[in-house]
Formats: sequence, C-alpha cells, structure tokens
Amino acid sequence: MIPFVFQQPWMLLLLLAVISLGGILRYARRRRRIVLEEMGTGKPPPYTKWRDLARLTSLTLMVIAAAKPGFDPQRNNVSQSGRDVVFVLDVSRSMLAEDASPNRLNAAKNGVRDVLDALSTERVGLVIYAGNSNILCPLTYDYNFVRYMLDQATTRAVDFGGTILLSAVEKSIDNVLLDGREGMHDLIVLTDGEEHGAENERVKELLEENGVGLLLVGVGDPSAGSRIPITDEEGRGTYVKYEGDFVTTRLKDKELRELVRGIDNAAYQSVGASSFDLAGLYLEYVAEKPASGGSGDQTYVTYREAGFPLMILALLLLIIAEGRVIPKITINKTASARVVLLGFFLMVSTYATELGVEARLNDALTHQKAGRYSEALESFALIVEEGGSRLMNNKQLATIAFNEGLCYLAQAESQASQEPKAALGLVMQARSRFLNARRMKPDFDRAGQRLDPVAQMIVDYQKKITEEEQRQQEIEEKMQALIEMLQALLESQTELRSDVPSRPQQPRGPSTQSLDSPENAAVKSTHFTSDQLHLIETANNVRVFMGQLDQAMTPKGIDIEQLPVSILHEPLQLIAEAIEAQNRAAEQLRQWTSWPDARLQQQIAIDKIKSILDLLASDQSEDWDEGDWEDWEEDWDDMEFSDSEGGMNASMDGQGDLAAGAEMQALPLPNYSVEDILMEEQGSLQFRQQQRAVANKGKVEKDW
Repeated sequence: MIPFVFQQPWMLLLLLAVISLGGILRYARRRRRIVLEEMGTGKPPPYTKWRDLARLTSLTLMVIAAAKPGFDPQRNNVSQSGRDVVFVLDVSRSMLAEDASPNRLNAAKNGVRDVLDALSTERVGLVIYAGNSNILCPLTYDYNFVRYMLDQATTRAVDFGGTILLSAVEKSIDNVLLDGREGMHDLIVLTDGEEHGAENERVKELLEENGVGLLLVGVGDPSAGSRIPITDEEGRGTYVKYEGDFVTTRLKDKELRELVRGIDNAAYQSVGASSFDLAGLYLEYVAEKPASGGSGDQTYVTYREAGFPLMILALLLLIIAEGRVIPKITINKTASARVVLLGFFLMVSTYATELGVEARLNDALTHQKAGRYSEALESFALIVEEGGSRLMNNKQLATIAFNEGLCYLAQAESQASQEPKAALGLVMQARSRFLNARRMKPDFDRAGQRLDPVAQMIVDYQKKITEEEQRQQEIEEKMQALIEMLQALLESQTELRSDVPSRPQQPRGPSTQSLDSPENAAVKSTHFTSDQLHLIETANNVRVFMGQLDQAMTPKGIDIEQLPVSILHEPLQLIAEAIEAQNRAAEQLRQWTSWPDARLQQQIAIDKIKSILDLLASDQSEDWDEGDWEDWEEDWDDMEFSDSEGGMNASMDGQGDLAAGAEMQALPLPNYSVEDILMEEQGSLQFRQQQRAVANKGKVEKDW
C-alpha cells in the first residue's frame, strides 16, 4: 500500500492557476513601482513580498487540501454485499469426535457464528445433513434466527445416520437458492469427510451447472483420529462400535481434496483439530467474486485525512496577509493576536477527538490493571460507541479487542467455581474478541496464541456445567425420593393413629372377653407399640437420608458446618421433633389407658411431617387422583345450598349456551413469555428428533 496519496489528484491541476497568479502578482508589483516613480512621489514605499508569498502559499494549501491528501493507510475487510451464503453442516455422529475442541460439531458451529458476526448484508441459510438432509433455515437477513436454528443442529436432527453430501447439495440448490442469481451463490460445507456412499461426481456436476461456489472446510485430525463418544440406553458413556470394535474416525483429507479438484469455483481448507477463523477464510474466498449489482474487491483502504489542518493553516496565512492592508476596518494588534489564537485553536481542535480517545483508552487500561474489569469493558465500549473506531487504525482496534478478551477471561476465572454457565458465556465473549483482534491484525500473534487455551477453557467449563447438571438431576431425584418416603411415613402414621381408639371403652354385657376388655387391650397395646417403633425406625432413616441430601445440596468448596443455616435446616429440625413425638407416643401406647395421649403425640408427628412436605413441595401443585375426586363428589352431594345460591344458579341458567356465556368473560392474561414458548418448542423438537433417530437407527449399516 502507498503510504501517502492524493485521493482526488485531478484537483492538483489548479496549481497551474497558482503559478499564473504568482506571475500576475509579480507583474503588479513592478507596474506599481513604475507608476509611483512616474508620478514623482519620490522613492516608493517598500512593498513587502511576504504578503504575496503568504497569499500564494494559502492558495496552494487550499488546492492541496482539495486534492484530499491521505496518510497512514489501513486495509479493511468487508463482506461482499448481495451474495447468498448457505451453511451446509455435517451432523453425522462422527462429528461428535473430540479431537477438535470441544468436538467437531461444536467447533464447526463456532466457525459459522464467526462468519455471521462478520457478514452484514448477505442472505444466509442453513442446511444440515447426515444420511439425508434437512433445511433448518431458508435464505434470510435475520442472523439471530440463523443463530437460534444453529443451536438446534444436533446429530438427532436428521432421520438417518451416515454421511451423504449429495443430499445436502441437491436440497440447497433445489429448495434454498433462488433462480436467476447464478454466480451469487456460495455453499460453505463443514464436514469431517466420513462419507459412506457419496457420489462426488454428481456433486461436481450440480455445482458447475448451477454456478454455485463451494468452500469446503475439513474439521478433525487426519492422522490420529478419535473415537466417537455416545451414551448407551442405560445412560452410561461409551463409544461407537462396529462389528465389535470401537470406531476411530479421521478427517478424510484426501477424499475432500479430490472432491474440489476440477471445480473452478471451489476451494478446500483443512483446519484440522485446531481453532480456525472461518470468517477470514470465507472473506478471502470471496475476495474476487462479484456482488449483486456490481463487482469489487473484498477489501478497501482508508487513509487518515490531512486536508482539514491544511485548510486551517491556509486560512491563518490569508488572515495574516490581509490584516494590515485594511487596518481602518477591524484589524489592530490585539485583534490580529486574537485571530491568530483562534486559528491556532481551530487547528489544535482537529486532533482533540483523537486525544480524547487516547485519554479514555488510558483510563480503560488503568481499570484493567487495577482489576476493575467491568469498568474497563465499559470504557472500551464507550470508545467504539462514540466514534473512536473511525479515528483509530486496525492495530489500535485490535489492541482494544485483545484487552477486552483479557477482561472477559479474568471475569470468567472469578466466576468459574460458583457460576460455570456465566463463566462459559464470558469465555465465549473472550474468544470472539481474540478472533476479531486476529482478523483486524493478522500478524497479532498474542491474540492467536490465546485461541487454543480459550478453546480448552470452553471444554472445561462445559464439563463443569454437565457435571453440575448431573448433580442437580441427582439432587432432584433424591428430593423426589425423600418426598415419597415422607408421604409413605405420613400415610402409615395416619393409619396407625386411626387404628388406636380415641378413648378406652368399658366392656358391654355379661361377657368379660369383649374386644375392648383390658386383656385384649393389652394385646393391642403391644401391637400398637410395635408398629409405632417400626415407624420411628422409618423416620430415623428418613432423617439420615435428609441429612445426606442436605450435604449434597451444599455448593462444592463450602463446608456445611461453616454455614450459619444449612439448606434443609428447618426440615431436619421438624423431622427430629416428629421423632420425639413418635417416641412419646410409643411410651404411651404401652398402657391402654393413655391411648388418648398417644393419639395426641401421633397427631403432633403427623403435623410435623405435613409441614416438611409443605416446605419441600411449596412450589408444586397438589396432584388430584381419582380417590380425591370421589371424596370431593361425596362432600358435594352432602352440601346444602341456600336460596341465594339457588337463585344465582338459576340466573346463570338463563344466560344461554356455553359459548354465549364464554363470550361475556375476559380471557386470562398469559403468564408465559416468548422465551418460554421457544424453550418449550426446542424441547419438543429435540424429543421428536430423538424419537426419529431411534426409529431409523437400524436403517443404515454405518450409522456415523
């Protein structure tokens, strides 16, 4: 690139007029001197040549400024507007191999996200394929929707396993790309090349016949390869097997190179198992391609303008040169000084914005060094928002992006132990900043060196999140088991209390062997006491289980004894009080005369257990079973309505049919958001995908 240029060089032709004006001024000075001598006015006053020199210099500077001089050139990457880009993503099970970080599929998704961040006016679509293909998103300008659908691209999103690229290419050309735009279409295919039954020659024919460009990106290790992790039917982690042996998948580098050979409008790039900048690869691929409505290069060069300071200087020279010619109007020494100061101020103000940007940059770096990362990120963002990016070169912008990435990394490390999901989001932000820094300054090695460690951090955080989710799942299962144990204990304790008579009854009639006789009461006391002791043992088991659950619910790295109050402190206290009441009931059940007191203690235990269930299930609605409905029907039949209630029912009967009555009532406001609907639909979609994948699993021999 040329370090200094005139962006409108044809304006320099006006310098010829400056030369002519210089000759005219010189002729005028000579004629003035001759006229004064002929008039006999004596020796003519000296005429200062510097005034004419100042005028000519001022005019010269104006001409040069009009030619728009520029310096400090910067080459900027831009996307070709008007092209149609379809991402074709391989979602076969071989893409789950973890030789790339975190695996091939997620690495490919991250590359697509990078391209979406770099594009601006292209229409983008998304097609996934394995044994067959699906269109996840048609051509659209809504990049956020493409990102959302990209998250839905899983190995269960297609009906058949295996890998057949031809299906995806046919569907992209027939159903996604628009007719009449030949030469404006690009397919970006991300795959590991694990082809089973591919028809590469037909793929070549389709691309050439329809004028579709192909950027083929190979993801995965071409030498060592990797096994394919899966989860078996029992939920255990294992690897894909074929004919009794573990499958090792490798990047089919040779086959992919052969695929693009002979296609003029195709390129292949093997990224292996390392981090890659797909946005840079695509922008380089389309550098010489035309855009809709015209053609042009993929990059453009910008220069820092030098014309405005020259205009200020030209104005100052002109004011100084004319100042003493018209002293009677406004110009005196003080005014001249003010004019000079004003001109100086205008010239200095040209760089005021740059100095402000530099000051804010120093402020952001100060916050960063002091560990105030949030303030530093706000300062960096303020520089860009206030237009600082227009006054800075790519090197400075890359430095800002790099330092933003460091701030995000520091924040992620501080939140990693407590909030792994938030830390993962921060690391993803850091990765995006490092990629932007490398894109703006390709030789920025420090940013490139950060990509692999950041990718490993993403893997580590994802593992932590998975472990935390598994831990939460186990806690939920244990909580449900605890609730079931408490419900069973409550039911047994309530049943036992109902068996114990509320008061001892006197024998009736002449028989002394009545069921309520003291002899039979002693037998019942033994039976009641034995049952109560069994329930006490059950309650103790519940307390032990609850204590273990309390320990499991304590966040990692925190000793439960150091907490002022544990999570299940109140339920543990209530179960202890229930056991105490059960022990008192067991003692009182030994004497049939104290059965009423025993029933009272049993009721206390029942109330304590109910309180525990209310605490544990306060956010859950009570389930109605058929028995509850029957009890409710019996209560309803026994209820008596007053005349006012009968009048109300009668008046309701006169409203007409159900539809007419419904029209008079306002519909309730929905208590769910758009995010809730999307999450529900996402769950349903994944469930349907999983069911289809299971149903079609046996339809292919090599389901990876």
